[in-house]
Amino acid sequence: MRPVLMTAIAMIVGMLPMSLGLGEGGEQNAPLGRAVIGGLLLATFTTLLFVPVIYSIFRTGEMRKIDTEEEAYV
Repeated sequence: MRPVLMTAIAMIVGMLPMSLGLGEGGEQNAPLGRAVIGGLLLATFTTLLFVPVIYSIFRTGEMRKIDTEEEAYV
């Protein structure tokens, strides 16, 4: 969890100046910076919450399958 958060936060902080459109011609790059930050937030959310939930659902189903197979042999 820590490496994922550290990487995402570093990238988001690095993209903040671009997304704010600071400097000469910065207003042209601002939408790109905002899109990158949005994508990073979505990917981080997916990595930290969605993937473990889906894994646990499949793992629980697999465990039930193993339990029913063991009962068949008893």
